[in-house]
Amino acid sequence: MGTDLIPDAQESDVIVIGAGPAGTMAAKECAKQNLRTILIEKEKIPRFKSCAGCISLKAIKLIGSEIPPYLIDGYVRGFRFFSPSLKSVDIVSNNPIGISTTRDRYDSFLVELAKSEGCIFIDSDRVIDVAVIDNEVVCRLQSGRSIRGLVALGADGMNGITAPKTATRDKWSNDQVGLCLETTIILNEEQMKHIDPEIFELYFIDIPLGYAWLLPKKSSISLGIGGIMEHLHNPRETLMQFINIASKNKGIDLKITRSHAHLVPVGGLKRKIVSDHVMLVGDAAGFVDPLTGEGIYYAMKSGLLAAVACKEAIESNDLSASFLETHYSKVCDEAFGKDLKIALDLTYKFHDNLDVFLNLIARSGPTLTDLARGDLSYRVLRRRILRTFMISLLNKRLRNILH
Repeated sequence: MGTDLIPDAQESDVIVIGAGPAGTMAAKECAKQNLRTILIEKEKIPRFKSCAGCISLKAIKLIGSEIPPYLIDGYVRGFRFFSPSLKSVDIVSNNPIGISTTRDRYDSFLVELAKSEGCIFIDSDRVIDVAVIDNEVVCRLQSGRSIRGLVALGADGMNGITAPKTATRDKWSNDQVGLCLETTIILNEEQMKHIDPEIFELYFIDIPLGYAWLLPKKSSISLGIGGIMEHLHNPRETLMQFINIASKNKGIDLKITRSHAHLVPVGGLKRKIVSDHVMLVGDAAGFVDPLTGEGIYYAMKSGLLAAVACKEAIESNDLSASFLETHYSKVCDEAFGKDLKIALDLTYKFHDNLDVFLNLIARSGPTLTDLARGDLSYRVLRRRILRTFMISLLNKRLRNILH
């Protein structure tokens, strides 16, 4: 069926599906480049989004403008790592490495930035079909309306409709998917005194290739667990075990009424992220740090890179998969893809040798806070610590042999 048979379709240059950090940044940049851009979100904005709510400084820098005070629940200045025995190591910076917030406020703020650049925004309307027809992309919405454009950006998460409908990516396997279970607990003023307001706590308890977290907010804490779905067999039970651990560790009785689950891709794997007239961004493309679980920075960065590729492809009148592979996939790989591969390798090494890892980061100084600020890449981090890590591991094995 040709697009001429859809005369009522709203026309655009770029259709962005999904108004999370990836989609909003892509839409903002596309509109800024004078591309006719339509951003579509299935839910009403603002909307709840399950997320710990820590936004790294390197992600905030991508916005290009000051963020309003109402977004900031608190400043994060460092990490506290707990071993299974609850021995802890602090890595703290004198300056903020990020903020704590909620995704409903953060995503809504980014939507407004996209709209301010001239992007047309549609919310409360789900995309139910995406197809490439006669060198255009056609999206059909639940409301019955249709939108057509030259290129579509799938920012609709790892279970979004864009990838399967356009044959852009194969189905995820269980070893390529992480499962997170998260809850928010409101605390009173006295209880908040037991919480360090500027420290993001990571608990390396019995979670294969994952961890639990505690992130302070203004008058609450976000707690959760995350790990590879293939190995995380009883996530609800694991979350409750962590709540008990955190209660004893903080000296307060933590009770949860409900929790929220969400899936995240395991980053660092080679994946197809383009097809003719289509690019995937953010979680839909698998751009998540497999070691820390951070996805927002990579979502925003890939959204910006996709917008540049949109402009280049439209001006070149070439929206083929091969063009987008060169101007988007390879650019992403150079910008951060190689770092995610390194992070995946480090994830396996560190989780197999947690005691060595925790001793190492205790001696590494500001290395991990520099990573969160964007002052350090995984490529540099590997050069700095891998030799020391391997020597420490060898010494451990020699001690075990001698004893």
